[in-house]
Amino acid sequence: MPFVEIRSAKYFYVERGEGEGTIIFSHGFLLDGDMFRHQMEEFSKDYRCIAFDWRGQGRSEVADCGYEIDELYKDAYDLLLHFGCKERPCIWVGVSMGGFVGMRLAARNPELLKGLVLVDTGATAEEPLKKLRWTLMTLIVQLFGMRPIARTVKRILFSPHSLEKPFVEEYVEKWKRWSEDGRKRSALVKTAWAIFNRPSFEEELSKIEIPTLIVVGEDDTARSYEEAKAMHEAIPNSRLVVIPKAGHSAPLENPEEFNRHLREFVREVFGEGG
Repeated sequence: MPFVEIRSAKYFYVERGEGEGTIIFSHGFLLDGDMFRHQMEEFSKDYRCIAFDWRGQGRSEVADCGYEIDELYKDAYDLLLHFGCKERPCIWVGVSMGGFVGMRLAARNPELLKGLVLVDTGATAEEPLKKLRWTLMTLIVQLFGMRPIARTVKRILFSPHSLEKPFVEEYVEKWKRWSEDGRKRSALVKTAWAIFNRPSFEEELSKIEIPTLIVVGEDDTARSYEEAKAMHEAIPNSRLVVIPKAGHSAPLENPEEFNRHLREFVREVFGEGG
């Protein structure tokens, strides 16, 4: 299996396709690169596609530290250099946590990106009541693992339209398995704490000048339409689309509609045929 060592952590990734344009897919918390299975299958026909797992999540190595958003941004910068994006800038597709990192890359290292896709994410710091709720859930995970809160978490990450779909149960089982491993559980807790205590990025949004597609699921309760709209208003060269019958994991929940909008955006950025 392909791994690359980034800042003292082994990152797992999957690479498919050999097109001139590169699309890098970055997942959200408690998911993994496999959430982009439909996009990897579809877009690898025309483009080079890479999906990776963040440190401590999925199949990537658990590290002792480095889970804060600005530390993950440094990981992402090194990943892009490894994947040759200095010579051939990519499109970054980031969901939730992957979006937090993507907006930092676009504002601070635009030479590495040709386009940015922000999915079910936001630039604000966590609201106090949400932060309290997430903190309590994180303490439960630290003490007892994911089993006590799996039902609650799946209703946060997925739309009511998705709850009976096989991939939801697939991730519930992954959560339980991951949290049974003591080191993996520690990594999840550190990542959760970093996410819920992340600083606002609102003041830097106006620095993003590359083409940007902002996507939000119509049933997303973790990151609202209002947050997506605020990013759209702050990023000059952006557009905003809403994905029906999707929650906080739009690429996995409604891949047909998501891929349609992504295909249009990718063609504009790379040119017809990649």
